[in-house]
Amino acid sequence: MHWRARDGKAGEGLGGRKTIMALWKARSLSPEQKVQLVEEDSETKSFRSDESGSFIGLGDVSMSEVHSGALSVPASFLMELFSGGELDRMFMEKSGCINYSYTPWVSENSGVYERAVYYKFEKRISRYRVEVTSTQQKSTLEGKGWLLQEVMNFHGVPLGDFFNLHIRYQIEDLTPKAKTCKVQVLFGTEWLKSTKHQKRITKNILKNLQERLKLTFSLVEKEFLSK
Repeated sequence: MHWRARDGKAGEGLGGRKTIMALWKARSLSPEQKVQLVEEDSETKSFRSDESGSFIGLGDVSMSEVHSGALSVPASFLMELFSGGELDRMFMEKSGCINYSYTPWVSENSGVYERAVYYKFEKRISRYRVEVTSTQQKSTLEGKGWLLQEVMNFHGVPLGDFFNLHIRYQIEDLTPKAKTCKVQVLFGTEWLKSTKHQKRITKNILKNLQERLKLTFSLVEKEFLSK
């Protein structure tokens, strides 16, 4: 059973490294066509590159801290942001992301899981018709929390094909019994083409990312307190 790209309901079966690499390399395809590549291949098993054998896009990208602090929720609840469940969908929609769809989390190595994600930004978030395709990888932090890494590709924004955005979340419970966690978020820009607008683009990315993280973490805390 395949996942359905438009309603975001995950099913079973992914795969083919060539298909996932095509999702990133076939720049001429629309975002919908890229997502369809994943949907149509029932044998996909991994988001790993045939050439390097490692998670797509991870490398020597310089990362800078964009957020660090404590949240009044357990690490397990904050990870609902990436669960593929109803809370995941709700947080995405309330933070301005629509047409949200995703593949199921799959794992080739113990404790390491990967998935692909697609969504659009609402007009209130961006004046452009921004569409995002990304790959996410999550792994445990010695039983104390999670490390989630994401590589995002943007469509419909000026110079969107010049760069990929890398984001790294480190989420850990502060104490075993306390319902609080520490979250650190790093970001970096992988430049695929050279442009004189790099500084301005990076500045805009930083500002938008900080605003989005602030809104999203606030939504998570409010939802947890309401339960």
